[in-house]
Amino acid sequence: MRSIYEGLGVAGDLTFLEMNPQGFEHIYIGDEIFDLPSGKDAMVERFTERFPDQAKGIHDYLHLVYTVCKEMACIPDTKSFLDFLTVPYRTRHMGRYGLYSLERILRERISDPLLRAFLSIQCGDHGLPPSKVPFVLHAPVAGHYVNGGYYPLGGATSIPTALIRGLRREGGNIWLSSPVEKILIEKRGGRRHAIGVRLGAGVELRANRVVSNATPHVTYERLVGRQHLSSGLRRKLDRTTYSIAALTLFLATDLDLESMGMDSGNYWYAPSGDFESIFVNAQDPDTVNDPLPGLCFGITSIKDPSNSQSGHHTIEVVRLITYEAFRPYAATIHGSRPEGYIALKSKLTAAILSSLQLFIAGIGDHVVFSELGTPLTNDHYVDSTRGGCYGTEKVLKQIGPFSFKQFSEIDGLCLCGASTLGHGVSGATMSGLALAGGILGCRPKELLRATGHELRIIQAGQRDH
Repeated sequence: MRSIYEGLGVAGDLTFLEMNPQGFEHIYIGDEIFDLPSGKDAMVERFTERFPDQAKGIHDYLHLVYTVCKEMACIPDTKSFLDFLTVPYRTRHMGRYGLYSLERILRERISDPLLRAFLSIQCGDHGLPPSKVPFVLHAPVAGHYVNGGYYPLGGATSIPTALIRGLRREGGNIWLSSPVEKILIEKRGGRRHAIGVRLGAGVELRANRVVSNATPHVTYERLVGRQHLSSGLRRKLDRTTYSIAALTLFLATDLDLESMGMDSGNYWYAPSGDFESIFVNAQDPDTVNDPLPGLCFGITSIKDPSNSQSGHHTIEVVRLITYEAFRPYAATIHGSRPEGYIALKSKLTAAILSSLQLFIAGIGDHVVFSELGTPLTNDHYVDSTRGGCYGTEKVLKQIGPFSFKQFSEIDGLCLCGASTLGHGVSGATMSGLALAGGILGCRPKELLRATGHELRIIQAGQRDH
């Protein structure tokens, strides 16, 4: 990510704050606690100290994670005939182990169930249990954090803000509050071509290419229209499933969380190491579960002290949940939802606060602000499908060559975003970079040519409170 931001010339508008290097992930499995440190060697040492009889398995597993990540990184740079010939050798570990589930990879190396649970906690970052997630997907998620976690100064909005500034410096225009109503399709001979878009206000913009980072269903069904799609693409859409949805509780409290021992790391909680049942419970439409199936939270005002307001701390709490619990309200309008929806949000807020008290004593009596985002909130603000956090569900049959192609069957229509190459900030970013390289006929790294823009990193011990 550093090389991308610097290479695109936007690093000068970004600063990242290092999260606690001694525990950028605080993992709670029932009554067991483990702090995940930054750095490969530190991780191996910390895990080995806690589980000395599992030393070989720990080394083998983490080495495989890093090896697969390195092999995956070489694929975008494949261009010459020799590159293609040597890909099978250069990605041999990915080819051998990538299609296995995380559960199988761990069981073949780790006998301790608690250690397997600690190593699986980041399943929350892709929304699949160990039995369902392909190792080729989980490995880059775990490997992404090998050097720890970093938080953008000013919050997540600083990343698109930096990219917008970069686009404007290159002469690009950004249209806000301008929803796209249709992707304009023109038939020429036996083929269909995307020729532009029609905005909600009726304005039409013509272009040689249209790039959509919306979900496949929004792109193809709502904006293009099924009548313009081949039967094969229609069947693919009908078979496509989307990732699990989530609740996000935004809180402000007058508690002095730092004096209570809280820090900039993320806090993960699961009531047990049985992640299979946890994900099953998260998919239960009876949403008010006590205890909750699990949650993750971070204290954004400690990650970025510049965001602290009036001495209050801000917290974001996330728990996975099924979209089905909110389907009865899907057709209602944001800002005027019915009483049933409001009551459901209140119950869920109370349940999350109850679980949060396991970590922050007395939080329920010290809330100065709270607002709960639901799967319908996701649909409203980012036009997700079924509230999905990560685009399409990242099961084996929907990733890699089985995901939605970046160059569609409609000439001039291209796709990027979380339902193509990868999910999350890094996956979506890489999809845009790969698509730009494909359009221009070059390797993605050839697009990263800016100089003089060094990403600023503030180490954990250098923060100005």
